Amino acid sequence: MVKKFSEAITRLEKPGLISHKSPDGDAIGSQLALYHWFRIRGREPLLFNDDAVPENLKWLGGQEKIQPPTQALLDQCDGFLLIDGNEPSRFGAMADYFLKTDKPLFLIDHHLDPPEDMFQGMLWDSRASSTAYLAWLLYEETGTGALSREAAEALYTGILTDTGSFRFDSVTADTHLAVGNIIRHGGIDPSAIFSNIYENKSLNEYHLLGSVLEGIRLFCDGALAVMQVTEKMLSENGCSHDDLEGFVNYPLSIRGVTVSLILYERDGRVKISLRGKSLVDLNLVARQFDGGGHFNAAGARHDGPMEKAVEDVVREVTARMEDCS
Repeated sequence: MVKKFSEAITRLEKPGLISHKSPDGDAIGSQLALYHWFRIRGREPLLFNDDAVPENLKWLGGQEKIQPPTQALLDQCDGFLLIDGNEPSRFGAMADYFLKTDKPLFLIDHHLDPPEDMFQGMLWDSRASSTAYLAWLLYEETGTGALSREAAEALYTGILTDTGSFRFDSVTADTHLAVGNIIRHGGIDPSAIFSNIYENKSLNEYHLLGSVLEGIRLFCDGALAVMQVTEKMLSENGCSHDDLEGFVNYPLSIRGVTVSLILYERDGRVKISLRGKSLVDLNLVARQFDGGGHFNAAGARHDGPMEKAVEDVVREVTARMEDCS
């Protein structure tokens, strides 16, 4: 699978690499790792994302080359890699371009149920800990001697962030073996990477976190924790939506909580992040609300208002918890 995929994408002369909107560490890390992989082969890919790179990832080498896609820029490419997402709608304003283009599309991703007939090649495994792990397999297949420090930092960032710092049940012996090889061949400093991502927060972010945690509500006899964030809360604390990264995981440390939700207002809708402990299929929950993801981690959207969104999602999670009991 990896060899065939590698051979196929190497035929591209001017690849376009696009990661999903509202990008996280895995999306950006995988995109940059692939950027460096192509450059080793004498290609200069164009990098696209509708949204800005989060502040805690702007230290990664090559991130400054990521730009919003336009038709003129996409027309310069002879093929595209869709990274860390398998539905065109996940890739923003130019989604229709990818649905209509005659240029080859390739997928590298670990989310469920990709539309296989859409892609000329896929490096896909829903059991993989992250898309960055799959990007590492390309380096492993084609030679780790080509792994630069910048590429290794991008790969490590993707795996670290999408595994919850290696604590999710998607982490396997193969994950740790890959990380060991990335550190060894890339000559990177894991503690410095962790610090760049997680230990560079402002006091305002902690004030916001305090406000959000103070508002936790419990449902389902204490098994479901729900947090809400309004635009007013962000404004009062001088924060942005990017600063909410990781907030959804905090309630999972509360005794008895097995599912955590955070809902926040964005672009006229209510966005929902869901995290769990292997008791409720959150991907199925999210699919009821214009979203999807993994068993234990998913995202969704609701037309609102906020309390209606909370009511609807709590009802859906409660029903699935009852089915599991």
